[in-house]
Amino acid sequence: MNSLYLLLLALLVLFSWVGNIYALPLPDGSVCPNLLSEESVRWFVRHSIDNVSEAPFVEALLALIIIGSLRSSGLLAALIHRVPSDARRYRYALRTALAVLAIGVCIVLVGITPGGNLRSVTGHVAGGPFASGWLFLLAQVVGVPSIVYGYMSGHWRNGREIFIGLSSEIASCASYFVTLVIASQLVAAVQYIRLFELLAVSPIVQHVIVALVYAIPLIVLLVINNFINESSSTK
Repeated sequence: MNSLYLLLLALLVLFSWVGNIYALPLPDGSVCPNLLSEESVRWFVRHSIDNVSEAPFVEALLALIIIGSLRSSGLLAALIHRVPSDARRYRYALRTALAVLAIGVCIVLVGITPGGNLRSVTGHVAGGPFASGWLFLLAQVVGVPSIVYGYMSGHWRNGREIFIGLSSEIASCASYFVTLVIASQLVAAVQYIRLFELLAVSPIVQHVIVALVYAIPLIVLLVINNFINESSSTK
């Protein structure tokens, strides 16, 4: 994906150069900016860190912690019945973890009900703490039962193994964070030359496209690591 995004970035630079030469008009009557111009280079250098900060690094970390906690603890395997059905220890650990999960879900549901502390001061879910921190809450709701199951089932024996397990997917997907840096500059370049406006793309579709640009590389990497590589290793 890194090579693809770099290629797209190069094509975008070429497009902006040609569009500027032929005075490609934007909806407001201005001309398509040239990404190779001095003004554009200054803008990108000045905003390079800001562009990177727009990428969903925190969201990716939390998502990987959630996946890592489920897989490394063995809870995911237990939920899809990949543990011995006659193993009493595993069954007890699973029941306890599910009980903890149910408690966490109930706490969140109570928080988003009318009058709950996860709503905004005006009483709405949108714009409230839940809308802003739902992924963090999900990490707690999933992570705590995973720790309970992992420890009770024997997958994790001490605190060190717990933290290694929680970060297991981060280690295997470390290259994705390099992809985020490249993707953030690609998105910034698209927005700088106002390509979405030029193509008359609606704001909702713009958000979807940007989200996919950031999400697809992680999905592909997770599929390769957790399915293709595992299938190859079992042969």
